[in-house]
Amino acid sequence: MRNLFSDSVWTGIFLAFSLVFGEGECRAEGAKPVRGQEIVVCNWNVENLFDTEDDPENKGDDGYTPRGWMHWTENRYRLKLEHLAEIIEAMKPDILCVEEIENRRVLEDLSNQLRKQKRHPMPYIVHRESSDKRGIDCAILATQKPDSEKWLRPVNGLRDTVVATFTFHGRQLTVMGNHWKSKLGKKQESDELRAKCAHIVRRELDKLLKENPAAAILVTGDFNDEADSPAIRDVAKFSVDAEAVRNDPSGLLLYNLTATLPAGEKGTYYYAAGKKWNTLDTMAVTRGMYGGTPKAPWRVKPGSYQIFKTPAQCTKQGDPLPFRRIRRKDIGEIYSTGYSDHFPVRVILQPTTDE
Repeated sequence: MRNLFSDSVWTGIFLAFSLVFGEGECRAEGAKPVRGQEIVVCNWNVENLFDTEDDPENKGDDGYTPRGWMHWTENRYRLKLEHLAEIIEAMKPDILCVEEIENRRVLEDLSNQLRKQKRHPMPYIVHRESSDKRGIDCAILATQKPDSEKWLRPVNGLRDTVVATFTFHGRQLTVMGNHWKSKLGKKQESDELRAKCAHIVRRELDKLLKENPAAAILVTGDFNDEADSPAIRDVAKFSVDAEAVRNDPSGLLLYNLTATLPAGEKGTYYYAAGKKWNTLDTMAVTRGMYGGTPKAPWRVKPGSYQIFKTPAQCTKQGDPLPFRRIRRKDIGEIYSTGYSDHFPVRVILQPTTDE
């Protein structure tokens, strides 16, 4: 970390790291190698990537200014960009869906940071302003320009879903990036809003699969729900049963790749208050991408789906190390200059053969 803060803040950071990291370790997942014409798709909730300017039309960014409660200075913003770019470089995505970004400017700054570091440029941006009350959006960074983009608005006041189609090596892939309603507030109300998000995604999937039953479609994002939730399992129809997907007579079920992970290693977000791991971030693919028929132009490389984490991204306990102001009774106020409170997810796709 660079010397960006005062001595008193650095003292707080040192004390906090002594308590948080200790002698613990986080098992590094690392980037599974990519060969030939394979491509990589990733998703990451990057945790409140705001610029430092106050947008008078967005009350949600008030805390992310130099005088706001996050004390969000230009130096801190730039360090956050460096940290995000570090992990993106390690993942090497061809397509990266991101959540919790404020506007196009922060995407351009992140893209420029990747260009400066000269190891994994992602110059193409898919974004539009949503109606979200906190002023955060979904977006896509990519190594090449999309063929098309479309936006779905399930509910006013929430994030829009992005639908983008790309052609890599002569083969099309459609990616849908989501950030569904959180569980904050009354349970029934938040459940209903996530169901509405799931419904509009399902409606778009039905349309695309009716037009082309062999379409390669990957749906990803921060769904703020578990794989067995009604919104994901019953409304969106993302199944953890691979055989059920392959044998589905309708051909409309998607396979939830969370099912490919070992038990006890599915968590992407740690809810500290409840001391519970959650699998909020995931990916689902059409059945032609996972051994079903008709075959899609892309298939999931066996064993490649992973929750991506390095030791630098983890606390002593192994949960995601955030980048934010933290108040603790034992040591007072400190600034954790980590990465994000979510781990990203990553998959490798291979061209489908005729074998």
